Amino acid sequence: MKRAYRQYYFSKADAIEFPEEIRFREFGYIPFGGNMVRHLSYKSPGEVVAELLMQAPSSVYCSNARYDSPTLPMEEKGWRGAELIFDIDSTDISTPCKKSHDVWICERCRNQGRLPKPIQCPKCSGRTFELKGTCGTCLSASKDHARRVIDFLVDDFGTSSDTIRIYFSGNRGYHIHIFDERFEMLDQQARGEIAEYVRGDSLPHIQTIASIVKRNESTGDQGNTAWLKRISSYLREKKQGYAGTVQKLVSEAIISQRALVDSSVTTDIHRVFRLAGTLHGNTGMSKKRVRAIDSFDPASAVALSSEPVRVDVISFPKYTVGGESFGPFKSDSVTLPIYAAVPILARSLGEVS
Repeated sequence: MKRAYRQYYFSKADAIEFPEEIRFREFGYIPFGGNMVRHLSYKSPGEVVAELLMQAPSSVYCSNARYDSPTLPMEEKGWRGAELIFDIDSTDISTPCKKSHDVWICERCRNQGRLPKPIQCPKCSGRTFELKGTCGTCLSASKDHARRVIDFLVDDFGTSSDTIRIYFSGNRGYHIHIFDERFEMLDQQARGEIAEYVRGDSLPHIQTIASIVKRNESTGDQGNTAWLKRISSYLREKKQGYAGTVQKLVSEAIISQRALVDSSVTTDIHRVFRLAGTLHGNTGMSKKRVRAIDSFDPASAVALSSEPVRVDVISFPKYTVGGESFGPFKSDSVTLPIYAAVPILARSLGEVS
């Protein structure tokens, strides 16, 4: 894997996107088989590329924040502001496909089963861990929620689309980076309020909203908040012939329009994010810029070679890479393209034979 990642950085260094004011950013990386190395600083993109070729790490990160002294301990760095970032991961979105590709696996005997994960393996009492897969259904769901975030930003916050950059995360979702000066100096609480807003968590109780909608319908008023206008528009479209209650319809309106972003990511003003153009440690896919989200195909983020490699697989559920399905495998010796072998090797559930 290290050889494959080094080859990528040698041949695709121009695919890496570096942030503005690079000298004020904190960098970090995770070496294969090691722990996170943080509080690094570089003066130029060339220095970063040289480090990647030398280390060939599993994952590479860069802060959304700018600091006076990026290499110092966190409380001494001197925070200068940070871009607002949203993380959408299909793991957080309820989709029916999870039953087919999300499993638990025993660390000892490699027994596996459907979630929820037992504390101990019922077969050998060993420790268990979760393995969450990806398919077209959940990738489509995360794309839909990314679109919703963009709609909130443009329609409700007046954010120019020119300041919004969308990236496929290289795994199960999307990162949305906002380069709007209005947000850069916001503290954790303010960012948390934005996350709550797009998630719909800050809305009043559904029964209260239903009462407001009923009152406004009698006066022909849509309401004076963006969320209320969204809900009112949904109700006007769906209400005719609907047999349920207004409260249920309001709930459906919220569920169909909220964006399930990871609030902990949005609120963290000291977080480091996967550097755009670098590889994901568990998938080997790249964090890739999305120019047009409606037409974007996550398969285009496959970055490693299709060279065949023989892998002895202990156990692995069905999974999808580059639009192609593989597995499930259990005690199998299979030939896979390198890009499809990485998800197995990265989780130590197989080895090159």
